[in-house]
Amino acid sequence: MSIITISRGSYSHGSMVAEKLAEKLDYGCISRDVLIKISKEFNIPEIKLKRAIRSSPSYFERYTFAREKYIAFIRKAILEHLSKDNIVYHGFTGHFFMFYF
Repeated sequence: MSIITISRGSYSHGSMVAEKLAEKLDYGCISRDVLIKISKEFNIPEIKLKRAIRSSPSYFERYTFAREKYIAFIRKAILEHLSKDNIVYHGFTGHFFMFYF
């Protein structure tokens, strides 16, 4: 099983590099589409999932554990994809989930 993660910044063409690499190696390629999938599957606005990763919890979230739930949903979806063989993941948080393997 091979997993390649590409963390990228804005305007770095990381998505293009990841897609070309996946095509050349005949690997699957995943990115932000994972967030969209979970957003629809669990009926959570995508912006809330992004905030869970990028921001510290708000006062209210500290007591409701909403952030932890959103991160668990994201983790589930990404790990589902990564459990398949030969994947290229590009975007933020890829490294965040790698230690589960």
